[in-house]
Amino acid sequence: MKKFDIKLGSDPEIFVENDKEIVSAEGLIPGTKYEPHPISDEGHCIQLDNIAMEFNIPACSTKEEYVSNINFVKDHLAIIAEANGLKLSTKASAEINPKYLQTEQACTFGCEPDFNAYLEDVNPSPNSETNLRCVGAHVHVGYPNPNDEHSLQIVKMFDIMVTLPALLIDKDERRRELYGKAGAFRFKDFGVECRQLSNFWIHSNELIEWVFEQTVQAVTIVLEGNAKSLIDEFSNDVVNAINNNDKEFAKTTIEKINKKLNKLTTV
Repeated sequence: MKKFDIKLGSDPEIFVENDKEIVSAEGLIPGTKYEPHPISDEGHCIQLDNIAMEFNIPACSTKEEYVSNINFVKDHLAIIAEANGLKLSTKASAEINPKYLQTEQACTFGCEPDFNAYLEDVNPSPNSETNLRCVGAHVHVGYPNPNDEHSLQIVKMFDIMVTLPALLIDKDERRRELYGKAGAFRFKDFGVECRQLSNFWIHSNELIEWVFEQTVQAVTIVLEGNAKSLIDEFSNDVVNAINNNDKEFAKTTIEKINKKLNKLTTV
């Protein structure tokens, strides 16, 4: 494979909890979606998102940087949580006690719509009347000379290389009732934001590295011009497996994709 100048960022969200339940992070940290609060000079920021903590990291060129930057902010937030008798949660979705959902902040879902790469249309807004809350960890992809065609292909290859196999790793069963269906994305000046994943992967260095490596491989396949045949052949099955959380169908689809990928990499 050729080597391209690919950089990855992320904006993970994370719940805080006590010994009994997930609680609201309102009042624990500064920062908003529109004015993130910097905690370093390198681009690490924190802010509140609905009832969860959210953070941003600088763009990373290596998996080591990715691990280090994510853990840097997680450690910062863990100290804040502990000082308030709480801890960071590993849950990606939960039914929240109504007493934590009485504020305008707790009823605010996102700041702008995201899109479906397959339908090339706006995704419907989540149901704000439910007590279900969820957290994600979107992957921001920067690549040379970004354009809409490549960005749409990257989102679909991300589903093939990351979202689909993540079904077999992520234990969460409910986040896609609100967010993260196949093809969820936003265009960015630097490239594209892939919005499919929950935050399951930020709790393990090995999984952070896996997301980095799989994403870089997906982007490289696009930039080499080899993505279209994979997307045309597998997208329908990939979308069905992801949106229906069908793990058995995901396994058989992954086996077929891997056979095709082996042929690609040996040409």
